[in-house]
Amino acid sequence: MKLTTRFIPLALTMFVALASAMDSNAQTQTGNDNGRRATTSENKPGAEDSSPSRLAKPESVSPAVDKGKAEPARTAKTDGPAPKSESAASSNSSQPAPASSTDEWHFRFSPYFWIAGLNGRAGIGNLEVKVDSGLTDPNVHLNFGFMGTLEARRDKLIVLTDLQYSNLGTERPNPGILFSSAEAKFKTFVLDPEVGYRVAENQEKGRAVDILGGVRYWHLRTELNFAAGVLSARSATASRGWADAVVGVRGRMNLTPKLFILGKGDVGGGGAKIDYQLFGAFGFQISEKVALLGGYRGMHVNYHKDNFLFDTTIHGPIFGLSWQIK
Repeated sequence: MKLTTRFIPLALTMFVALASAMDSNAQTQTGNDNGRRATTSENKPGAEDSSPSRLAKPESVSPAVDKGKAEPARTAKTDGPAPKSESAASSNSSQPAPASSTDEWHFRFSPYFWIAGLNGRAGIGNLEVKVDSGLTDPNVHLNFGFMGTLEARRDKLIVLTDLQYSNLGTERPNPGILFSSAEAKFKTFVLDPEVGYRVAENQEKGRAVDILGGVRYWHLRTELNFAAGVLSARSATASRGWADAVVGVRGRMNLTPKLFILGKGDVGGGGAKIDYQLFGAFGFQISEKVALLGGYRGMHVNYHKDNFLFDTTIHGPIFGLSWQIK
């Protein structure tokens, strides 16, 4: 009985001590679990912190808000010049072609060879012959000749100069009934400076029409030799120079990208009673700057003054080369 009485208090004491120890271990374990959960929550990205200390500090959130506001501002600043660049590009693309295509001078040189025949009358004083020598007549000969055209153009303005020098001769002109035969020689120098204006143009189809006006200056030296017939042999030599005002029109049209036609006609007078020419040719573009030309040209002048007569048409095929210098 005494042993039971002593054991009961001891057991109660041990039970109370064990319960107290278990309660202390349970509180410690709970504290450790809470600490681990708090650490895991802080390490997770995007996890919300609901601790009173963080909720009490709104300034920790405001930098993120300010950063979000600042970045769009920086983006707007970076993207801002793009529309301006597009506008500038659009403005540049709408600007006209470089000034060199219209405001600069362009030059073209066209040397040519004219195989000419003579038809008409020529005379010095009271000596006169009729000349009717075509292309196929062997008695017509060209001793020497230089012919060429130089053209300068700026936009619609045209400055054109045609120059020809030739030494033509025929051995069988008709001297009439007073002489048995005759020989006629003509040295001709013709300078034809003109200015013009392009009144119509279609660059896509290669069409253009120019109005031209200028002066044609002639210098002619005639030598006539008559063989004896009813009258004795006679000869005469004389030179004359004169100028005629001329106006005309010139045109060009492409038939294909390489083949084209061109023509020119003018008429005038002043020193001569009448002075006119007609010219037509085909052209073939062999390169960007060089073209071949082939056609026909006829020029008529009627000058009869101071005992000097030259009422003649010079005509025949013409062949040349057109070279764009610039």
